[in-house]
Amino acid sequence: MNLDLSEEQQLLQETFAQLFAALSSPECVRAAEPSGFDPALWKQLAETGALGVRVPEAAGGSDGSLLDAAVIAAQAGRRLASVPLLEGILAGRLLAASPGPEAASWLARLLDGDAVVSLALHPLGEAPKQWVAAAGVADALIALDADQLVLLPRAGKPPVAPPGAPGAAPLGCFQPRPPVPLGAGAVAREAFGAAVEEWKLLMAAALAGLAREALEMAGRYASERVQFDRPIGSFQGLAHPLAESAADVEGARLLVWRAIWAIDAGRGDAAALISMAFAWSSLVATTAVARALHVHGGYGLSLEYDIQLYHRRAKAWPLVYGDPQQELLCVAARSFDTPPPRPALPDAGALGLSFELGPEAQAFARTARRFFAENLDEELRRHAHFAWEGHHPGFQRKLAQAGLLFPSWPKAYGGQERSAYEMAALSEVFHEHGWTRHAIATTGMIGQTLMRFGSEPLKQEVLPRFARGEAICSMGFTEPAAGSDVAAAQTRAVRDGDSWVIDGQKMFTSGANLAQYVFLLTRTNPEARKHKGLTMFLLPLDTPGIEIQPVETLSDERTNITYYSGVRVPDRYRVGPVDGGWEVITCALDLEHGGGFAHMQRSMLEGALAWARSTRRGNGSAIDEPSVRERLARAAIHTTAADSIGCQAIFARASGKATPAIGPMAKFFSTDRFIEDAADLMDLCAPDSLLRGREGGGAEGASAVEFAYRLSTAMSIYGGTSEIMKSLVAQASLGLPRSRS
Repeated sequence: MNLDLSEEQQLLQETFAQLFAALSSPECVRAAEPSGFDPALWKQLAETGALGVRVPEAAGGSDGSLLDAAVIAAQAGRRLASVPLLEGILAGRLLAASPGPEAASWLARLLDGDAVVSLALHPLGEAPKQWVAAAGVADALIALDADQLVLLPRAGKPPVAPPGAPGAAPLGCFQPRPPVPLGAGAVAREAFGAAVEEWKLLMAAALAGLAREALEMAGRYASERVQFDRPIGSFQGLAHPLAESAADVEGARLLVWRAIWAIDAGRGDAAALISMAFAWSSLVATTAVARALHVHGGYGLSLEYDIQLYHRRAKAWPLVYGDPQQELLCVAARSFDTPPPRPALPDAGALGLSFELGPEAQAFARTARRFFAENLDEELRRHAHFAWEGHHPGFQRKLAQAGLLFPSWPKAYGGQERSAYEMAALSEVFHEHGWTRHAIATTGMIGQTLMRFGSEPLKQEVLPRFARGEAICSMGFTEPAAGSDVAAAQTRAVRDGDSWVIDGQKMFTSGANLAQYVFLLTRTNPEARKHKGLTMFLLPLDTPGIEIQPVETLSDERTNITYYSGVRVPDRYRVGPVDGGWEVITCALDLEHGGGFAHMQRSMLEGALAWARSTRRGNGSAIDEPSVRERLARAAIHTTAADSIGCQAIFARASGKATPAIGPMAKFFSTDRFIEDAADLMDLCAPDSLLRGREGGGAEGASAVEFAYRLSTAMSIYGGTSEIMKSLVAQASLGLPRSRS
C-alpha cells in the first residue's frame, strides 16, 4: 500500500500551490470575473508546462501521469483558477494524439499559451447545441461528431452566457462549424470517451481542492471570531459540521486517487470509481462550502469576503457536464450490471499509488483462511456471533497456537511483529468467516498498554496468558454519570498497605461476564484536578466483591453493569503510576480510536443488492428501477469512500505518519454513512426489511439490512462517540479550538 505522493509529485504540488497563490489570488479572481477568464494566468500555466502535463515529451509536453494532472487540478481548485485548465489539458492530449499539420499547429499554439482550446463534453449527435466551458473565449473547441473527432475553430464571436451569480467559467453555446478532422472511427470515439472520463476525475480533484481550501478558511475565521466570550470554533454546533465536511472531502480526494490506481492496475472497478469520484465530489463540495460560508455568518454573504467566491464555483464548475447526480446511474450500471459497460478509460501513466495491502498481507490472509477452513466446524459456526458472545475459549487457544491471535505483538511477548497491513488482511478473514474479534481486539489493546505501563511482574503474569489464549480482558472506563467524559470517573480506589480497596460502579463493561480481567479506571485522589487523580488497575474478575449484571441491547449484544464493593486488589495489579492514570488511559484510547465499519457496510449493501435482484417489480426486478439503482449506488459510494479513508488510516499507522485526525475521521465517517444508508435501505427493501435478521451478508437479503439498521446506531457510540471523534478532527485537521460544548 502507498498513499503518498512521490518526491517529484510533492514538488509539483508545492510549485503549483505557490503559482496559484501568487497569480490566482482572490483579487485576481475578482478582476477576472467580468469575462471569467484570466489571460495572464493562462499564459503562465503554459510557460510552466501545466497545459502539456499529459502531452508526450516528443510532442512538447512532460508526459505526466494522471495523478500529476490531478495534483495540479487540486491546486487550481484551491485558488479558483479563472482558466479552462482541465479542458486545456485534455485538448492538448487529444491534439497530440491526432495526426496532421493542423493538429500539430494548434497544439503548439496551445502549449505556448497563444490559443485557448476547450472541449465539448457530449457528442454533437447527442447534444447538437450545448454549453461548453470557456467557449466564450476559446479560439477552438474539440468535439465528437458522429464517428469523427473534430476541432472547431472560432468563426466569429459565439453567444456567451454572462458569468452571473454561479461564478462559472465563460460558457459558450455553439453550433457546428467547418471542422478540422482529428480522427475517425473507433479510435476517435475511444479517445473522446477517455477524455471525458479524465475530465470527470480532474474536476473531482479540483472540487476536492476547492472544498478543502474553503474549510480551512472557515477554520481560520472560526478560530479568530469571538462571540459569547469564546471563539466560535469552540462550539460543537459549528465545529462538527466542518469536521464532517473535512471527512467528506477527504473521501472525495481518495476516491480520485483510488480511481487512478484502479485504472493503472487494470481493475474492473475503475470505471465505477471514476463515476463515484465525480458524483461524490460534486455533492460534498457544495455542502462543504455552504457550511464554510455559514461559519462567516452575514459577512460570508458580502462580496467583500472571499468565501462567497468559493460558494458560487463549488456549485457551478461541475454543472457544465449536466446534473452530476445523474452520474449515480453510471455508478449503478458500472457496479451492478452483468456484464458492466466498458467505457474507454484514460491511461494513468507512471504511478506509485496502491490501495492493496501487499503480497505479505495476502499470504498471511491465505494462511488464516486455511486455518478457518480446517478448524471452523459446524458446532463453532453455530456458536459464532459478531459480538462478545461469539468468544469461544477453546477456539481462542487454537488461534493462539496458530499465531493468529496477536500476531502484531513483539516476539518477546508471543507475537510475530506482523505489520498493520497484515493485521488488516487478517481482520477481513475474520469477517469473511463471521468470527468475532471483540475479545481479541480489546485484549490486544490492553495488552499493548500493559507492555508500556505495566510492571515487569504484572507483564510476566498476564501477557503470557493473553498470548496463549487462556485469558481475555474487558474495559471498565465508563460510569453512569461519566460517559465519554471518562476523566469524570468516581469509582474510588483507596490505598491500604500493599493493597487497594475499590468501590464504585461501571457501565457498559462488555465482555466482563466472559473475561478474566477488567482494565479499571479509578479515582485515587479526589482533591486533585480532574485528570490528575486517576489510577488504572488490571483487576482480576474473580476477586471477591465484584458483581456483574447483564444489559441486553437492541443490536443482539450483551453488555454489563459491574459493581465493586470493598474489592481488595494487591498493588502489583496497578498499571502506571499512582494518580498518573490519564496517560495510561490516553494510550489505550489512542489504540482504540480509528478504523471504521466498511466491512459491515459492505455486507449490508450486498444484502440490499440480493433483495433488489430477487424482488419482482412489474415486468422486471427492483434492480431495474432507476430510483432503486440510485439509492444502491449512493450506498456503494459511501462504502467505497469509507473503505478508502480506512485504507488511509492503515497506511498512516504502517508508515508512522498517523495524525490525531486520521483514525477518528475514518471512524465517524464510516459510522455516519452506515447509519444513513441503513435507514435508507430499510425503506428501500420494505416491507421485506421488517423480517428480523442476524449478522450476515448478501445471501440474507433484506434481513441483512434489518440487522444492520439495529446495529448501525451502536457504532456511533462504540470506540468513542462520533461527537468526540468530530471534535478531534475539528481540532487536528482544521485547527479549531477545543470543542466540548
